[in-house]
Amino acid sequence: MSLQLQPQPQQQVLEFAAPQPVIVARPPEQVVSAAASSAASSPAAAELWAAVQFDPGPDSLTPGERSAHRRELIELARRFTPRVSFEPPDALLFELAGSCRLFGGLRSLLQQLRAVFPAPFSVALAPLPLAALVFARAGRARCLTNAARLSSRLAPLPVALLRWPDDELQRLRSMGVGTFGELLRLPREGLARRLGPARLDELDRLMGRRADPRASEPPEERFTARVDPGFETTDTERLLGALAPALENLEDFLRVRQRGVLALRLAFAHRRCLPTMFVLRLLVPEYRAARFNALLAARFESLAFPGPVRHVDLAAGKLRRLPGDSAVLWQPGEHGGDARAQAPEFLQSLMARLGERAVYGLALVPGHRPERQSRSVWPRLDAGTSPDPLRPDYRSRPLGLLSPPQPLEACADGQGRIRCLLHQGQALQLVTGPERIETGWWDGGDIARDYYVARAAEGALWWVFRECDEARRWYAHGCFA
Repeated sequence: MSLQLQPQPQQQVLEFAAPQPVIVARPPEQVVSAAASSAASSPAAAELWAAVQFDPGPDSLTPGERSAHRRELIELARRFTPRVSFEPPDALLFELAGSCRLFGGLRSLLQQLRAVFPAPFSVALAPLPLAALVFARAGRARCLTNAARLSSRLAPLPVALLRWPDDELQRLRSMGVGTFGELLRLPREGLARRLGPARLDELDRLMGRRADPRASEPPEERFTARVDPGFETTDTERLLGALAPALENLEDFLRVRQRGVLALRLAFAHRRCLPTMFVLRLLVPEYRAARFNALLAARFESLAFPGPVRHVDLAAGKLRRLPGDSAVLWQPGEHGGDARAQAPEFLQSLMARLGERAVYGLALVPGHRPERQSRSVWPRLDAGTSPDPLRPDYRSRPLGLLSPPQPLEACADGQGRIRCLLHQGQALQLVTGPERIETGWWDGGDIARDYYVARAAEGALWWVFRECDEARRWYAHGCFA
């Protein structure tokens, strides 16, 4: 392979841009060099890219948790610049050339960058985004501002930092190529034939021969507004009237973006006391001003202000996708028509009037003790109906339990067999059972019971149990709906 006969375009360009700078007697911020002026014709020469390599976390993380972690890091990077892009799966790239003077120079910028992204984050800076990413993956805290030194800094690094497929890296190793210096000395035509034009294009972007545009992550939009009615009052109707224009602006804001919100945060400022704050939570994404106004009116009925309200700060939650659904065939009230649309509005009205703690849902808890088989959760209208194989089958248990269980009187025959059970004067006949539940010995809440299903004379089904200790007492624990 006659490598010496092939020209090296990247080295020729860098040697041309390497003359000593000519210093002009001007203030420090106006110092100009011949190398900088010659490099200004290239769009990439005026940029300074920072790459932050982070740990993506264990495989057990859910996609939502990974997205939340990524959004948190993006918000940290936006402290320095709005031009932030995500490099899947574990790196951020953001452009800092326009932020140097804002942060007091490059040295001060680097100090603040390291304070925001301390170890174990790997941070590197370079004139080109892909070069900065390679330095960060190498774990070297490097700040390279001169593009003429890029080739020499990349030369000892392994090509595997580009994360090419294993078969391509193995092909390069069989050719005796393991570093960027060895790779860049290969003829372009032969490299394109062996690895394809896409890899050659990536190398050109790495060395600055080809533009490498990066799409910035869109900022997370939030709606906020301050409502100043021009007077102080505790009258809720007047406050609702003052809030109406802001709620209409919120509807326009959400309608244009085809989004809804799940929460509204309101802070009522007073003259001589702390602000009154509350959060209006919703079950489904909402965007209508009339609906917001109705829920706030219901909430104001139970809200007491410690003093007259001077102004109100309104903030909407994260933007959510509006649920898409087809219109029902039946009209409202006919064969259950429009019931799905009325359910969330009905529950939201209850929550606004009675309080959020008065309306809740039930979630199953993996376990066998009946007292601990469910817990209260925030109401969910989108819960799936597919069974969970990890949870016990609770279909043979009543939803509502008696707390505490009510004792029963047992009627036995001459041989000691139970003929019937008496509950509040009504006879109960055993139908099915027993189902033994013996568990909880590890945390001190151990139980040992035999459960039965019993039927009353009027047809009601009761869930009863008999203790397995020496007393062998009977109790009613719940009634099936």
